[in-house]
Amino acid sequence: MNIAIHLHKDSNEPVYMQLYHYFKTEILAGKIEAGTKLPSIRYLASVLHISKNTVIDAYQQLWTEGYVESKEKSGYTVVRLPSYEYTATQKKMVHKERSEKDINYSLDFHYGDIDETTFPINAWKKTIKAVMEDNQYNWMMYGNKQGELILREALVGYLYRSRGIQTTADHLVITAGTEHLIRLVLSIMDKKSLCIGMEEPGYDGVRNVFKEMGLPISSIPVVEEIGHDLSELLNSSCNLTYLTPSHQFPIGRIMPISKRIELLKWAERTNGFILEDDYDSEFRFQGSPIPSMKAIDQHDRVIYMGTFSKAFLPSLRISYMILPNALLEKWKEQRITDSQSSSPLLQQALARFIQTGDFERHIKRMRKVYERKYTILIQSIKQYMGDAVEVISEKAGLHILIRVPLNKEERFLAKAEKIGIKIYATKSYYAEKKDCYPLLLGFGGLEEKEIEEGIQRLAIAWFN
Repeated sequence: MNIAIHLHKDSNEPVYMQLYHYFKTEILAGKIEAGTKLPSIRYLASVLHISKNTVIDAYQQLWTEGYVESKEKSGYTVVRLPSYEYTATQKKMVHKERSEKDINYSLDFHYGDIDETTFPINAWKKTIKAVMEDNQYNWMMYGNKQGELILREALVGYLYRSRGIQTTADHLVITAGTEHLIRLVLSIMDKKSLCIGMEEPGYDGVRNVFKEMGLPISSIPVVEEIGHDLSELLNSSCNLTYLTPSHQFPIGRIMPISKRIELLKWAERTNGFILEDDYDSEFRFQGSPIPSMKAIDQHDRVIYMGTFSKAFLPSLRISYMILPNALLEKWKEQRITDSQSSSPLLQQALARFIQTGDFERHIKRMRKVYERKYTILIQSIKQYMGDAVEVISEKAGLHILIRVPLNKEERFLAKAEKIGIKIYATKSYYAEKKDCYPLLLGFGGLEEKEIEEGIQRLAIAWFN
């Protein structure tokens, strides 16, 4: 069976549901005929680089809804459905879903992908095996509601060594994903009096959480030349601010110490809080790591958030935050009955990986790998595109932005798609309309030769 599906692993929609929708749409449209046997679970998991459990969940959903039947040792087979006439709206919707997924990209400059070839898979497998053998069966349970103590203790040491943060295990809360962390914070605050300061542009996943809650949002402009413009925030009624100061997403600017101090004074003066999202601070390719805002916070006004999605493994679904004393007590009063959303087994394995030094050795190795890829990307753009585009970046992180000629973003995206290369628009990161939106190129998951090849092909498609 010819499978042309592009899974968006950073999407809010679970991967198994994307897979389910793909097969459902193809079956309803007659592209996959009755009697067709779906690919084996092992094969599909291997081809799409996803877990077998993800494939099983998708197939089970198809079986539950009656699109396929399952026979022991025979896999899943598409059943014959009664004829059904779609309305014009339904036809249009199915066509739209199919056309997006049918595109088979040869190169994908996706942001957030990691370098799979250098992942320490053997060491990680041994660590998981050791946890399963040493800890008997406690990893099978729901886990500590605040996060496994062993991981919180390991994080205390790691954050001090890497980010200069002094904290305790009791102040750390572990959960799955940045958006979940944001929701936890909002759940313990008085939403009636909340006004949010949010970077413009900024991470749309977090902005969408604020919007879902119906919270007023005031923009903090991030200008490419000067970085964060704090004037509007300092004169606003905001009392909670979300920032990515160590590597602003998506512009990439690093906030200087003077503005960090200004923000901390604002938080103290207004009795407000700063949500510091330190999503990829491990990968800075020039100079020493920038101290976090939490490290210089003298009045306990910073809620520090981190994740292992970029630095280690996206599928871990392990994120964490440090709560100030005032919010920690509220969390314990209001949220302590919540279930833990992140796997205890993976938390315990990650703790051991940090304790043995394997994690920091991995970070050191990957910093060199990603720096090399970053350099090749910048050099390739300069070589093949010259001054036709403008690069917007700092020497950090796993993505860059490029500015293309005015009003040509959509045309450039379409031309890239036509030659089988996926690059990304940034319009969704902007709350306010602009005349020109830069394009985003992630490079973490591509090989060095793929980066140069991709830029060369884009240059030919765009400028020849």
